[in-house]
Amino acid sequence: MGGISRGAGLRFRSGHHLFQETPDRVVIALATLAIAAGACGVFLNWRLGRAHLQALRDPLTGLPNRVLLEDRMEQALRRSRRSGEPFTLIVVDLDGFKDVNDVHGHAAGDAVLRTLARRFEAILRASDTVARVGGDEFIVLSMGTRNDEAATALVGRLRHALRRPFRVNGGTVEIDGSLGWAVFPVDAATSDELLSRADGQMYATKRDTIDDAMLLRRGVDVDVVRDVEVALERKELVVVYQPIIDVATGEPHAAEALVRRLLPDRALLPPADFVPHVERTPLVRELTFLVVADALRSSHVWSEAGHDLGVSVNIPYRLLDDPQFADGLAGLLRSSSFVPGRLTLEVVPAGPGAGAELDEDCLRRLSELGVRLSLDDGGRAASFAALRVLPLDELKIDACFIHGLGSSAIDAALVHGMVDIGHALGLKVVAEGVETREAWNVLADWGCDYAQGFYIAAPRTADELVDWLRGRWPAVA
Repeated sequence: MGGISRGAGLRFRSGHHLFQETPDRVVIALATLAIAAGACGVFLNWRLGRAHLQALRDPLTGLPNRVLLEDRMEQALRRSRRSGEPFTLIVVDLDGFKDVNDVHGHAAGDAVLRTLARRFEAILRASDTVARVGGDEFIVLSMGTRNDEAATALVGRLRHALRRPFRVNGGTVEIDGSLGWAVFPVDAATSDELLSRADGQMYATKRDTIDDAMLLRRGVDVDVVRDVEVALERKELVVVYQPIIDVATGEPHAAEALVRRLLPDRALLPPADFVPHVERTPLVRELTFLVVADALRSSHVWSEAGHDLGVSVNIPYRLLDDPQFADGLAGLLRSSSFVPGRLTLEVVPAGPGAGAELDEDCLRRLSELGVRLSLDDGGRAASFAALRVLPLDELKIDACFIHGLGSSAIDAALVHGMVDIGHALGLKVVAEGVETREAWNVLADWGCDYAQGFYIAAPRTADELVDWLRGRWPAVA
């Protein structure tokens, strides 16, 4: 038994001796395990935190997604109810973005979205939120925007940011957008109501755009755009002119330039069949410059024939705040002897708040050139908003109202009211679409300044207009 005890004691002492010899190794091992466990915990927490953040962000742009936006909207509602300070929700739906993907590829579309996200972030305050909630839909929550006036100004900056050309694959693409907004608590009492109100205004913008004859087709037909490019190179685009008459005197006052596509059979394709496709591309500048240059040359032809007429040119609304357009127009005016004050740019506003989204510097540059600005298609919903904010010289009443003169008491009241509104604002008033002697007489009685339409003369070439001017016109005979 004694031997067994000694042997057991020996083994115990030997193990104890080993433990005494390696205390540092054990401590290091335990410490390493503890550090590793802590690191795993930190890493897991980081991964969980990162996963949570990723679940709240749009993976393409890094902007907040709908989930994070809804959370911030609820916070904004609680804060506003406590403080009484309003805030604004703005819905932005891109127009023409599908065409970027179709024509240039999805990689180009992704690049446009990322660039647009950075542009929007640069405009907003730190307290604001811009979220991407759909393929081509953004929502802005602006805490410092407390009324319609401030909302209109912010909408203007956002629209200007998305209208600037995007560099893609060594070239440029352009898009536009429909925007609507609602102010809490004036327009709505809950987040759902606020979003619904902003959405409703945004879709009203789209309806106004679709109703307009020049913007009837929302998609861009690539073949049509390429055809116009070829037509520009081959000089197969022609400009015709429709006289504008002084209603009080019966004397010719100006002519409106209207572009046409010359077809192989010598027929003329109207602008509604190709301009809507071109005006969302950079090609629209070249097309507009062609029309302006032709108008300036034609004015010289008329002047040599003894008729100093003004000339009106339709320009897409977006060109009003395009610096390249302002520069090009300045160059055309410098290279001619044309008096700038006799050139009128006719624009059709699109959507609620139209005009407020235009860049003030670009508008100022156009104004400094001395050209006149006319509000075309007057009487549509968007035109009344534009009357408040655009630096206008002229109001042009839409032909659809003029056509009702003599048969519709409502149209008559609207036209009479628009003549009075235009004069009250210090504007000259033009009626387009005058097709009957009765409409002419009514407009004369109401003091409308100018008129144009098929009752007076159909559009014709610059040389043909000289012949028409020699023979005068039969309407006041």
